[in-house]
Amino acid sequence: MPTDRTNALPPGVDGVEIKVTLGAAMVERGRQAFRIGLAQAERRSIWFAERPVRQGDSVALPLLSRGVIIRIRQREGEDDDATLKLRGPEGCVAPDLWRRRTKSFGKRAKLEGDWVGKRHLLAASLDGKIEGGRIEEVVAAQPQQVRRLLSEAQQALAEEWLLPLDELQLLGPVRAAKWTPGTGQLGDIAAELWEVGNPLRFLELSVLAKDDPPGHQQRLEETVRSHALEVDPEAGTKTSAVLEHLAATAARA
Repeated sequence: MPTDRTNALPPGVDGVEIKVTLGAAMVERGRQAFRIGLAQAERRSIWFAERPVRQGDSVALPLLSRGVIIRIRQREGEDDDATLKLRGPEGCVAPDLWRRRTKSFGKRAKLEGDWVGKRHLLAASLDGKIEGGRIEEVVAAQPQQVRRLLSEAQQALAEEWLLPLDELQLLGPVRAAKWTPGTGQLGDIAAELWEVGNPLRFLELSVLAKDDPPGHQQRLEETVRSHALEVDPEAGTKTSAVLEHLAATAARA
C-alpha cells in the first residue's frame, strides 16, 4: 500500500464511488448546466430504517452512529429493493472476511470506497429485492415490521451486527430522481436529486472509479467547477443530513 493511504484504492474493493453534492441553492443551476430534466429521470421514493432516541432537544440515531444504514427504495419501472450497509473509515471491514461471508450472494454483495471531498470511507453492502406492495403494507402498519422488508440473508447479517430489527421505524419518504450516465451532458457521471421539503434538496453527482480514484475525483470536481458550480471539500453525505432531518421531524410529530 502507498504511504498516503487516504488516496489509495482500499484493497479488495469493487471500486470507489466518488461524489460531489450540490446544495439547495445550486440544484437548478446544476440541472441546467448538465441539461438533465425531470422527464429524463427515474423516479424513486426512499425510506431509512432507524431507532431514533430523543436526547433532550436533539434526537440520536444509533444505527447511523455505528455506520449502519438500512435503505428501502421504490423505483419507477423497477423492482423495489432494500440495502443493508456498513460504512466507515478504512479498516472498519476486513475485505477477506467480507468476501468469505458473502460469497454465495454474488453481485448482491458489494465492497466499495465512498468518497466525498476529503472524507474517504469504505462501504460494505448487501442488496435484496422486496415483493411488490410490501413497502406500502409496512409503512401503513403499526407497529411497522421493518424485518419484512429484508431478505433472509439481510436479516441474518443484521442479527450478526446485533441490530434491533424489531424496534426500527421507517423515516421518509425522500422523493428522488436518478439520471444514469450519458443523460443530457452528464458523460460518465450519474446524478441523483433528493428532496425532503424546502430547503432540504441535494443534487449528487457521482462517478464509479475502478482505478486511480484520486484522478477520477480531480476530474469530477474540475468538471463541476467548469460549469461554475462550487465544490465543498468538507461536505458530508446526503444520507446523514436527510436522516437527521427526518428523525427531528418525526420527533416533533
